[in-house]
Amino acid sequence: MKTNIKVFFLLIFSFAITGCNNATNGKVTGGGTIASAAGEGKANFGFNGDSCSGQVTGKFNFHDKDFGAETGGVKMNGTVKATDHCVASGTGTKLNTMCSQCANGYLITLDYKSTNPKKKGNGSAMACVKDNGQGMKATSSDSIWVKVTSGPYSGYNNNGNVQGNIKAHSCDE
Repeated sequence: MKTNIKVFFLLIFSFAITGCNNATNGKVTGGGTIASAAGEGKANFGFNGDSCSGQVTGKFNFHDKDFGAETGGVKMNGTVKATDHCVASGTGTKLNTMCSQCANGYLITLDYKSTNPKKKGNGSAMACVKDNGQGMKATSSDSIWVKVTSGPYSGYNNNGNVQGNIKAHSCDE
């Protein structure tokens, strides 16, 4: 887990110095597991986000049962509010300051509802997801970073390499 955190912060630093602040519409889907923020166990997730038509659609589900296990863990179902492909350079059409932390990935912004009866409430979160290629063409493992910004899980932060799949789609598909 400590190695994942070091790698993640190295990636954040490298993304920050690219000057990435452009975002374009995009479509991304995925699901799988990452290590729990508790240090042991796994968190699972599934999502789809699409802003290709200009109208945003999608769902985001996340469950880290081992983080705060005594209170039932982090369990949320969300509605995607934005799906932006963050590009390091080029002719992006939207300015999004979070893209500097998600260069060449997809930034999903969402409103969620807690599905944990011990932690009721609604909030907002974001996820940076990266498709690093499929099969033999993969440059590295796909990755996800989930950051909860408000609501019953405010401050929850988790990231890691995905056991599963994240797939970026062109808007032409």
